[in-house]
Amino acid sequence: MGFAVFHPGKGSGAGGGIGSHIDRAEGQEHTYPHADAARRALNINRALPSGRHLANLPEAINERIKEGYTGKKAIRKDGVRFLSLVLTGTHEDMIKLSGDAEKFKKWQQANYDFVKKEFGEMNIMRFTLHMDEKTPHIHAIVVPLTADGRLSAKELMGNKKNLSLRQDRYGEAMADFGLIRGVRESKANHTGEGWYLEQLREAKESPNKATIPTFGVMEALRPAKFLKDVKSSLTVLQQENTDLRLESLRREKQVSTAQAGLKKTKNDSAEYKSAVEDLAEQLISAGKEGLKMDTAYALLNAPAALKRAANVIFMREVKKYEQERLKPLALESYQKYHRIPDISKITQENYDLLQKKEDLELAAVQAAIAFNKEVLHRWGVRFEPNSDMFGQLKQKAMEYIREVAQHLTQEIKKALGISPEQNEQRSKGRGR
Repeated sequence: MGFAVFHPGKGSGAGGGIGSHIDRAEGQEHTYPHADAARRALNINRALPSGRHLANLPEAINERIKEGYTGKKAIRKDGVRFLSLVLTGTHEDMIKLSGDAEKFKKWQQANYDFVKKEFGEMNIMRFTLHMDEKTPHIHAIVVPLTADGRLSAKELMGNKKNLSLRQDRYGEAMADFGLIRGVRESKANHTGEGWYLEQLREAKESPNKATIPTFGVMEALRPAKFLKDVKSSLTVLQQENTDLRLESLRREKQVSTAQAGLKKTKNDSAEYKSAVEDLAEQLISAGKEGLKMDTAYALLNAPAALKRAANVIFMREVKKYEQERLKPLALESYQKYHRIPDISKITQENYDLLQKKEDLELAAVQAAIAFNKEVLHRWGVRFEPNSDMFGQLKQKAMEYIREVAQHLTQEIKKALGISPEQNEQRSKGRGR
């Protein structure tokens, strides 16, 4: 399985640069140096509510802000007016996915649904599929308007934890397409604006790889354009280098995970082999009398691998039995200490006895002991009184008992006509 890739970034300026890249604006070819003109017709600019996909991107962003911003303060000139998102996957997997027209269409819709759910459909200004670059990918531009009309990229992007959780959700949304969440805690740093995955592993061999323009006669006549093209090419080359580092990290992670899995498999195999040999030796040594293979043997005397498996299964069965039997045993134990056959004949003495915490604790211990006896009768083994499991049984029995005691106390208080104020006074009186 390949990786699902979702890269969000805060957009800079009015959005003209990234808009030119996404829309493949004529005369702005320096913003999409890797695009193959012969494949441009395969790109899809998805229709959006209010026809925003048809407007110039800066205009669409401004219109949405005017429409949805309800803040009283003027928007800062350096404020983030849009978020730039790139949605794609590992190169080989995206090429394979794009070859299945029906599945690829569903992938596009799944991505749109994800962006809509995360950022709001009315905030989407562009949702464009690029097929004319190395790796199929989607650019989405969203205006960071909150539900209450504030412009807050910080809130919509969230902190580090929120960003990680969003990556989790994206991985889940892409699972049906054979793409899984990327490497956690990656140190690679990206911006959504201009980060393109099409240069991943094979960027160095790509015929469309960005190159730094050379200075000639024509460039001398247009120095400003030359400097702009140089800056654009350097940015793309830097992005390519970052992408390759990330892909390398991912491959290393895959290899590391595979090696760890292989090592565990080898260790397990060796342990199981040893367990079979130990069991065979025990059987041969037992001679005609044979071995008594009961629960006690499986938990205490079997070879290590069998013993570990038996303990897991045993504890699972005990937990199931606990759910069935511990509560009745706890109630039975509690009733031994507080025999109240008829609420109408209740006395103040009965009520005072119910308030004794030590009786509740003693009833819980007795319930745990009774359950332990049933375990011994059923499986031939029991839990030691100082074991963690016995402590857990006592704690669970106490929860059942407290629940019943609280209900019974309320019934008795009603029968005796005790108000909350009177009860508080009695408690204070006992504390003097």
